[in-house]
Amino acid sequence: MCYFIIEHEMNPLLTFVSLSFFVISLMLTTFNAEAVDEVTFSAGAPLDGFQAQIIIPVLIEAFKRNGVRFKAEYNPSLRSLQKSNSGAVDGELHRVVNFHKVSNGKYPNLIRIDSKILSVWMAAYATRDIKISHWQDLSSYNIVYYLGRKNVKTALATIMPPSQVKVVNNDLQAFKILAANRTDVVISESINGQAIINSATEFKGIREIARLHEATIYAYIHKKHEKLGIQITKTIEAMKEDQSFYKIVKKALQSYQ
Repeated sequence: MCYFIIEHEMNPLLTFVSLSFFVISLMLTTFNAEAVDEVTFSAGAPLDGFQAQIIIPVLIEAFKRNGVRFKAEYNPSLRSLQKSNSGAVDGELHRVVNFHKVSNGKYPNLIRIDSKILSVWMAAYATRDIKISHWQDLSSYNIVYYLGRKNVKTALATIMPPSQVKVVNNDLQAFKILAANRTDVVISESINGQAIINSATEFKGIREIARLHEATIYAYIHKKHEKLGIQITKTIEAMKEDQSFYKIVKKALQSYQ
């Protein structure tokens, strides 16, 4: 310690160079500690669904531009949120813009990647000629929707008792219940719902009767990757500017349909 003080007094230039080297080394160490080679995001809906088919290729490219491999996996909605919030995986693939509000702040470790990826219309489906214009018009009917739609849960909770609502694990299951005339209305995404209707003859009697709400969808990243999340936001915005974002979305839409 005494030797360092003497050296400092005798050679301030040497001390400055040494301190500069120390600061740079510390910065590099911090950067390397935060750097990751691969991230995995969890989806609360099957990966062959509309949202996942759009979002996955967008995020693959955005993370690739930052030197990170991107992977996605499917888990049932609540399990997905538990894994992403705990840090067992690195983020949540797709949730609504006001996710923290509609989930009552239960998942504080998830940070929104603040560049919108897509918008989807929540629509009502039925086999009968039911007149629906607003959420309130659903109050006298039995409703089925899939568990991951917290915005739907919030909307329905204000207009009807839980006894009129059935929650299932995925959209396909909801449409099967409707096709069997075991409920009045299914709430689903417009494009996803139409794809299910077109997929099998058992759904030919189902039709979209109303569009209820436009939901804006974002990806969420665990707070341990906060700095990376900020960079991914900038990258997605840059992809929109250079048009690559829209090319990816267009290609994904064509393959999905």
